[in-house]
Amino acid sequence: MTLIDDFRHAWHGLRAHPGTMTFATVTLACGLAAALAILAVVDAVLLRALPYPNAERIVQINELAEDGHTMNLAKPNYDDLVASVPAMPQASFYQAFPATVGIDRQAVRAPVAIAGGDFFPIFGTAPLAGRTFGADERAPVAVIGEAFWRSRLDARADVLGSVIEVDGSRHTVIGVMPEAFAFPAGTGVWLPMTDTDFGISRTAHNWRGIGLLSAPGALAEARLAANALATRLHDQYGDQVNLRAFSLMPLGEAIAAPVRSALLVLAGGTAFLLLIAVSNAVNLLLALGASRAREFAVRRALGASRWRLARQHFIEALLIAAVAACAGLVLAAFAIDVLVHLAGRTLPRAAEIGIAPSTIGFAALGALLIALALTAAQSIGGERAPLAALREAGRGTTGGRGHLRARTSLLVAQTALTTVLLVGAGLLGRSFLALLAIDPGFSAEGAVSVRLSYPASRDAEALRTMTQRYAAIADALAALPGVAGVGGVNALPLTGGGANGAFWDGTMTDFSGAIPPQLGYAEYRAASTGYFEAAGIPLVAGRSFDGSDRADGAHVAVVSETVARETWPGRDPIGQRIQVGNMDGDLTPVTVIGVVGDVHEQRLERAPMGAVYVNVAQRPAVATEFNLIVRTTLPLAAIVPTLRETVDRIAPDLPHSLQPLAELRVQAMAQRRFNLVLLGSFGVVALLLAGSGLYGLMAFAVAQRRPEFALRQALGSSSGGILRLVLRSGFLVAALGIAIGIAAAVAGSRLVASLVYGVPATDPVTLAAVGAGLLAVLLLAGLIPARRACRVLPREALA
Repeated sequence: MTLIDDFRHAWHGLRAHPGTMTFATVTLACGLAAALAILAVVDAVLLRALPYPNAERIVQINELAEDGHTMNLAKPNYDDLVASVPAMPQASFYQAFPATVGIDRQAVRAPVAIAGGDFFPIFGTAPLAGRTFGADERAPVAVIGEAFWRSRLDARADVLGSVIEVDGSRHTVIGVMPEAFAFPAGTGVWLPMTDTDFGISRTAHNWRGIGLLSAPGALAEARLAANALATRLHDQYGDQVNLRAFSLMPLGEAIAAPVRSALLVLAGGTAFLLLIAVSNAVNLLLALGASRAREFAVRRALGASRWRLARQHFIEALLIAAVAACAGLVLAAFAIDVLVHLAGRTLPRAAEIGIAPSTIGFAALGALLIALALTAAQSIGGERAPLAALREAGRGTTGGRGHLRARTSLLVAQTALTTVLLVGAGLLGRSFLALLAIDPGFSAEGAVSVRLSYPASRDAEALRTMTQRYAAIADALAALPGVAGVGGVNALPLTGGGANGAFWDGTMTDFSGAIPPQLGYAEYRAASTGYFEAAGIPLVAGRSFDGSDRADGAHVAVVSETVARETWPGRDPIGQRIQVGNMDGDLTPVTVIGVVGDVHEQRLERAPMGAVYVNVAQRPAVATEFNLIVRTTLPLAAIVPTLRETVDRIAPDLPHSLQPLAELRVQAMAQRRFNLVLLGSFGVVALLLAGSGLYGLMAFAVAQRRPEFALRQALGSSSGGILRLVLRSGFLVAALGIAIGIAAAVAGSRLVASLVYGVPATDPVTLAAVGAGLLAVLLLAGLIPARRACRVLPREALA
C-alpha cells in the first residue's frame, strides 16, 4: 500500500468510531490551545528580546531599601552612580505621567515622559522622522510616537516644527519615533529635562533610571561598582540616605519581573493540563484498541508485519493530532484575546502577544510528539502471538488485562497532575480571600472618584488658581441632592501614586548645609478639607482639615497612626512640627493637627508605610493630578450621570474621568484574579478529564468482568457487595493518584510561595480539601459503571 492508501485507510478507520475520535480530538485541542496561548504570552513577555538595537545591554536602575524592596532613584545618588560605574558609560533618569496635551486648540490626555541624560542614545533606535534630543538639550522641544502622530495628528506630513502644549507649556515637535519604540510602555510624547534644580535630598526617590552597559557581559562589573558606591554613600551620609544597594537588572527582565513568577507557574499548569489531555486521549485509544484487537490479530495472521501495523497506528494518530493542533491554534488565538483582556494593564508587552511562527512551530512539534505517544498506546498488546490474540478476541477478553493495567497507570498519573493543579488553584483562592479580608483603611462603598487634571506649573498664582478651581468643583458637587460629602487627594489609595520620602524636625529650614538625622519616612499626600470624611478614613485624634486652614495661614498636617506611633512613641503627636520640604520644595514647616487611621497606599499585601497629609490649599505643587471623592446616599448608577454633567458644565476645559471608588480594590487585585481564574480554569478542565477518565476506565473494567459479576451473583453475592467491589478498585486508583499529587504539590510548594498571601504554600486545609473533594468527584464518576455491574444477570455466567 502507498502512503496515500495508508491515510485513506486510516481516515476510514477513524470514521468508524466517530464518538471516540471526536472526544479524543477535542480533548487534545483544548489542551493544546491552553498550552499555545500561555506559550505565546511567555514568548512575548519573558523570552523575546526587546525591539531595540541595544536591548541586550540596557539595564534598569533602582535603589534597594533595607528590607530589600525597590525604590526609585534620588537624583544625587543617581549622579554619583553615573560617575562611579565605568562599565555603564551612558545613563538616563526619567519620569512618566499622564498629561494634558493641547493640539490645535483641543486638549487630550496622553502618557508623557520627561527624560534627562542619554535617554534616546541608550536605546539606539533611529527616529521615523526628524531627530531626538540628547543630554544637553534645554530647548522646549518634543518627540512624539508614531501611534500618537497617527491617532492625534492624522499622520500630518508637516508635523515637524509644529507646536503642541503639554500641561500649558509650548513645545516644538522635532521627531517621530517608530511604533515599536514605546518606552515607558504606552508613552506618546517625550520631553527633555529643562529644569536643573533637583535639590540635594538623597531620600526623595522621584526618578526612574536606565543605563547602557559597555558590553553585554559587563553587568557583573557594573553591579560590583554600584554596590561599592552604595556602601560608601551609607558610610558617608548615614541617615541622610536610606538605600542599602543599587539594583541593576536587564531591562527585559525588569519589565517582566512583576509577572514572571506567575507566568512560569501558569506555564507549568498548562504543561500539566496538556499531559492530562494526552493521557485522556491515550486512555480512549487504549479502549478503542481493545475493541479492535480482533481486527489487528487477523491482519497479523494474514502476514502484516509489526512495522506495518505500527505505521498504520502512527498515521491514524497523526491525523488525530494534526486536526487537534489546527483546532488548538484557532482556539489559542481566541484564548490570547481573552487572556490579554483579563490581564488588562497587569501584563507587560501585551501588544506583542499573538500567534507567532514559534507558536505554529510548537504546535507542529506538539502534534508529532502526541502522535508518537498515541501510536505507542495503540501498539500495546501487539507483541502477542496472532493465534493467542485471536483466541482471546474470540472469548471477548480482547487482551483486557494488558490494556487495563496501562489505562490504570495513566489514570493514576492523570489524577496526580489534576491534584497538583487543584492544589495550586486552591492556594491562590485562599490567598485571594485573605486579601479580600484586609481592611484597606478606607470605605469604598457608596463613593465615586472624580479625577481632575490641571496643567503643571510652578507659578504661585497659577497654583492658587488651581486649588480655587478644585474647591469650586467640590462645592458644586457637594450641593447636589444625595451627596453626603466631598473631599480630594492628589493620589488615591492602592494606586501606588504620589511621593514618599523622609521628613525632619520642624526646626530644620535649610537643605543646603549639613542635614541632621531624619525623623521618619512616609507617604506624602496633599488633601483637601473633607477628604478623610469622604473617603471613610477614621479620625483617631485631633482634627482633620477644615475651613480655618487657609492658604495664607499656618501650614498644618495630618499624620497616620503608624507615623505617630513610630515618630513620637509615648508622646502626643498633636502640635509637633515637621519639615517635608524635600517633597514639594516648600520649606515652611508644618504642624501636626490630627491623626487618622492607616491606609494601604501601595498594595494590600504590603503593610502601610504611614502617611503625612498636607493641606492642598497650602501646598499645591504636587496636586496637578487631583481626585475628588464624592460620598453619596443614592445608588451610584443614579448619581454618576449627574456628577459627570456637573463637572462637564463647570470645568469643560479640565480633562476628567469618573469611577466607583470600589474599582481601586478591583484594580489592585487584578493580577491575582488573573492568576486565579487561569489556574482555576485549568483545574476545572483537569477535573472533568480525570472524572471522565475514571468513568471510562471503570466502564471498560466492568465490561471485561461481566461474566465474573454474573457468576458472583449466581453464587450468592448481593448487589451491594458487587457495588462495593467495583467502587473499591476505583477508590484505590483515585486515592493513589491523589496521594502522589499531594506529595508532588508539597515538594514543589516553593515554586508558588511568591504567589500566595496569608496561607503557607503547604497549607494543610487546602491539601485536605482538594484531596477530599477530588476523591468524592472521582468516586461519583465511577458510581454509574459500578451500578451497571450490579445489574448483570446471573444467566450471563452461562453465556
